[in-house]
Amino acid sequence: MDARPRVVLHVKPPSHRRLEPVIVSQRDDFRPLYRTMLGLGMVAVLILAFGFLFFLRVAPPGQATGLRVRIDGVYAYNPSTKRIHGSPVTTFPPDQPFAARVDWSSLPPTVRVGAHWYNALEQEIGGVAPSLAGDLARQGTLVAERVPQSGADNLPGQYTMVVARYSRSQAVELLGRTSVLVERTG
Repeated sequence: MDARPRVVLHVKPPSHRRLEPVIVSQRDDFRPLYRTMLGLGMVAVLILAFGFLFFLRVAPPGQATGLRVRIDGVYAYNPSTKRIHGSPVTTFPPDQPFAARVDWSSLPPTVRVGAHWYNALEQEIGGVAPSLAGDLARQGTLVAERVPQSGADNLPGQYTMVVARYSRSQAVELLGRTSVLVERTG
């Protein structure tokens, strides 16, 4: 026999029908629900803690230097001569390779930097491997997109170049960015 007290509620029926009395336990056991909520809360706190640790690993505090790089523009590029020509533009046809001229001398020469082009699908399509800014300035390094395979053109869409500062082989600070549009033809 159940030792818990029962409460009988009488509901006032409408004039033509009569309802049966409802039996409700005066004390329901909420401990399993409470333990479940407590367990889910602990899982949420663990996820938050791991996310915070991951954030500290990817973007350590104190890494911001306030440096900015000057990007002179994006130009039409001739892959065979490895030179740019014309004036800076922001739109290109799909069959025209392009490269950015970056003023590497606007950065301290001992800063390790790299630059990369990304297409509309966020795939890396060229750039400059991390090197000292002084070396890149002496060489007059251009940031060129990788020329597509023979017969292939660039996909239409927005192309973005980012210049980042590196520390321990990891990008830690964005120093500059620019973008161009590859137009759809025909």
